[in-house]
Amino acid sequence: MSHITISLPDNLKAYVDEQVAQSGYASADDYFLALVRLDQRRRQAKDSLDSLLIDGLDRLDRGEGSGATDGWWSKSGST
Repeated sequence: MSHITISLPDNLKAYVDEQVAQSGYASADDYFLALVRLDQRRRQAKDSLDSLLIDGLDRLDRGEGSGATDGWWSKSGST
C-alpha cells in the first residue's frame, strides 16, 4: 500500500478529528479513504450521466426520439 502525507491548517485538522469522532471512522486515514472513494463514485456517476446525455442529444440530432416540448411536459404532468 502506498502512503500520502498531507498538511492541514489547524482548523481543518480539527474538523477532520471531529468527523472521525462523530462518524465512527477508526482514524483520519479511514476518513480520507472514504472521501476519496466517494469522490471516485461521484465522478464515475457524472461520467455515466454525461455519456447518457450526449447519447440522447446524438439520437435527437439523428431524428430519433422526440424533444420535450411544452405539450410533452403537459402530458407528463410535470408542469
